[in-house]
Order: sequence, then structure tokens, then C-alpha cells
Amino acid sequence: MKKKSKLSFIINGLFFISYFYLIYLTLHYKSKKSYLPKNNRWIIEYKGRNFDFRHYEQKNVDRIEPIGVFLTYGQSNSSNSGEIGYTVKNNVYQFSQGETFVYKDPSIGGTGNKGSVWGILGDKLINNGYFGSVIFSNCGYGGKKINELSEGAHFNFLVQNYRELVNHFGKVDAILFHQGESNNLKNDTQNYYEEFVAFRNELIKKDISIPIFLSRASLCMDKVSNVSIIKAQNKLIKDFQNIKAGPNTDLLYEKKYRLEDNCHFSLLGLDKFSDMFVKHIEKEL
Repeated sequence: MKKKSKLSFIINGLFFISYFYLIYLTLHYKSKKSYLPKNNRWIIEYKGRNFDFRHYEQKNVDRIEPIGVFLTYGQSNSSNSGEIGYTVKNNVYQFSQGETFVYKDPSIGGTGNKGSVWGILGDKLINNGYFGSVIFSNCGYGGKKINELSEGAHFNFLVQNYRELVNHFGKVDAILFHQGESNNLKNDTQNYYEEFVAFRNELIKKDISIPIFLSRASLCMDKVSNVSIIKAQNKLIKDFQNIKAGPNTDLLYEKKYRLEDNCHFSLLGLDKFSDMFVKHIEKEL
């Protein structure tokens, strides 16, 4: 009789444990499910991008303090392709589909599954006293030439994020742009200047005339710094008032600044990359 009562007690205990565990899993699943993209069109139209919000902490940002709001655009070195491992220390956030999250790599909205320069940059802008918090919306897409970023889904994604940032925060301070490696790799350098002007003109047609911080970038893999691309990027900065000088990351050619592919950045490279961006942003904004 005692053995039967003991066995019954164990069975009932296991039943209650299983019951409450199922409740926990149900609630946990529902809470995570709510952070998946609100609009399935984003998954279909903007495929290849990170829209899995389940691993990020949502945050309501106080808009009273000075806020820096930036769109980031370009190819892989603007989007989750560097060494991962940096954790933000200050009020650095990322924004997508009307929601703000604590910044964490890989950043939401971009391609790739590694690290980006943006978290480090946000921390340094705050540490230098320029902003109380910094918000990024990552729109970069790996492997794209400049003309491919000037039209279609990639360009539409940039415009959509610009409008949502303005609706939510009242402004976007600048586009932080890093691209040029794909044009170098694919030997498509002759019309870089004209194609970037076309990109700028498309933005203006959409009433987007904010500053563009244009990186000087071309070095990747077995391709050394491309004189033609860098010359075009420098001329764009000289010729257009809203195109500002960004980092010249071709100067970060030493192995310690790059991953083994000699294209994407190590943590040390991202740190130097961010130092360059801080210098140019604080000079122009």
C-alpha cells in the first residue's frame, strides 16, 4: 500500500511538472513569436536579411536626450561580415519595423551572421559626449555593386527604413555608406562615379537629401586598393555638398586588421574602422 502511494505521488508530481513546463513553453513561444516580422512581405521581398527578432531585447528609447539616428548601407563590410564578439556598453540600439532593440550582432536587417562596426561606433560617439544614445538601421546587403544598390528591393528597403525612422524619431542624421569591394572584384570600375551620382539622385527623388558619409573602400581578397574607385569616391566627396568623407578603410591593409579572407575586418580592424568614422562624423555633424 505504501509502495503504491509513493508511486502515485511520483506520478502526480511528474504530471504537474510536465503541465507547468508546457504552460511555460507556450508562453515562451508566444512571447518570441510576437517579435517575428509584423509584415510577411518583408521576409518575401527582402529575403536574405536578418528579421529574426527573437534573440534581441526590445527597448523603449527616451527621445528627450540627444539621439543620433543613422542608416547604414553598402555591401558586406557594412553588414555582419566582420569578426563577431563585441558587446555594446552604452545606449546603442537598432531599429526595424517600428521596434527598437538593444544593439547586438549580427544586426537586424542586414545580411551575414557575424559582426559589424556599428556597435563599436555607437559606443564611441556616446563616450565622446556627442550623443546620449545612438540608433542604427542596417540596410546593407553583401556582395552588391553600387548600381545594384541604387534600384530594386535593396534601394526600396533603404527608403522604407528611412521613412520609418523619420516617423518614429523625427529625423535621420546621415547614411553611413561602405561599398566598393564588389566593383573591384568584378572589374567594374569605369563608371563608379556616374553610378553613385545616379544613386544620390534616386535618393533625392524620394526626398532624401541627408548627408552620406562615403567610405573610400575597394580592397578585398586578392584585389589591392583600386586607384580608379578611390579616385571616384574622392571626387564625389569633392563635387557634392551632401556627400561627406567617410573612412578610408583601404588603409587597413595589414593582416591584423582583416580576417583570413583579406576582405572583412577583425575586431582590431573594426575598432580602427570605427575610430575613422567617429572622426568624420564629429567633424561634419
